[in-house]
Amino acid sequence: MIPLLLSILGHVMADFIFQSDNIADEKRRMCVKALFVHWLAVFVTLFILLLAYDFKVVFWYALWLSIIHITLDLFKALFEKVGSPARELFLFFIDQIMHLVVIVFFLPIFTFELNETFSKTMSSISKYAGIELSQLPVEKILLVAIIYIYVLFGGAVLMRKLINFIYRKEDGSLERIAGSSSVLKNVKTGKVIGIFERAIVLTFYITGNVASIAFVIAAKSLARFKNFAEKDFAEYYLIGTLASVLIAMIGGIILKCLGI
Repeated sequence: MIPLLLSILGHVMADFIFQSDNIADEKRRMCVKALFVHWLAVFVTLFILLLAYDFKVVFWYALWLSIIHITLDLFKALFEKVGSPARELFLFFIDQIMHLVVIVFFLPIFTFELNETFSKTMSSISKYAGIELSQLPVEKILLVAIIYIYVLFGGAVLMRKLINFIYRKEDGSLERIAGSSSVLKNVKTGKVIGIFERAIVLTFYITGNVASIAFVIAAKSLARFKNFAEKDFAEYYLIGTLASVLIAMIGGIILKCLGI
């Protein structure tokens, strides 16, 4: 179970943390350099996360899985080339599902055994620190990390595709919503605000402080109060906020269902 969770963690880290917007855009244009950089990020992330296991097994597993990963991305880029915002949104979900399915079915081909060096190191730490590391809830920790990355950073990608889909028939919609360069800057910083917002909402949800989520929305609304005079911005803000909160709450529901 742990190798599976580490593989999924490596995938989400490489896709949503170690992949910049620029690399993602270049990949859509089939740029060889961008594809190589992303492949390398996937390979290195998987390799490092699985280093506790046999070196040769980890190397070949990370190599082949990263090759399959980038192959799926190539097919996605081909479909997106002649795509619409609706297709991009659909392909986002299909792409993530395919990556997870590949990991689930590819993993059993390999046998993962802890390497001797790692086992000895953990035993030494347990002995001198007085902590039984083998009793740590590693699987739960990994599940929480995966969901948080999906909600915070995957959610940012999903939000952009969702907004593009909603405003797909309106040319220059972002400029019209912003109205001025200063407001446009605020709209662009919404990605960072959204990440913090989802982190707080998800944390409140899994800790049982659901009522506190209202204060987060209220605080965010106060910061943008002056912009609400513009009807277009108010609608854009409402869609973004509700969708962002929904993503965080879905993540919380998944963690609750998993017993965390």
